[in-house]
Amino acid sequence: MPPPRRNLADALDPGWLFLIAGLAILSATTLIGGADELARTRLARDRALTLRDLHAERIDRHEAYLAAIESHDPVVIESLVLTQLNAAPAGAHPIPGQTLPVARSASVFPALDPDPVPAPKLEHNGSLLERLATGSRTRLGLIASGGILLLLGLLPRARPS
Repeated sequence: MPPPRRNLADALDPGWLFLIAGLAILSATTLIGGADELARTRLARDRALTLRDLHAERIDRHEAYLAAIESHDPVVIESLVLTQLNAAPAGAHPIPGQTLPVARSASVFPALDPDPVPAPKLEHNGSLLERLATGSRTRLGLIASGGILLLLGLLPRARPS
């Protein structure tokens, strides 16, 4: 007597489908949450690097200005006399028809500061799976459902009697 023939439906255990689905949900929840934290950490690093570059440029400009003052650069000295003492050089005459400038700050530091650089922004996909995996309430539900599917997939197959 030949052995009974088994079809594909008998050979395939449906528990594998539950096992694969549970593993997919658990891994997606874990990886998306980790990717979100990684993106936030990289954003904080990029902001810190931007600030570091801005401060380094500011220090370079201040050092160059100090070097110009110490070397008695005539343009810088004249600029200081005009702004700090509000005095014009001897023999200088205002241009006819020109109005005098409005009172301005005597501080040279705003001119030495570099232009502000826009801070990097956090870019995220915003997909439904990401919102579910990172939400405070839905994350726990995804983990629980993935665990239940994993448990169902590990249960032994029912044998026909």
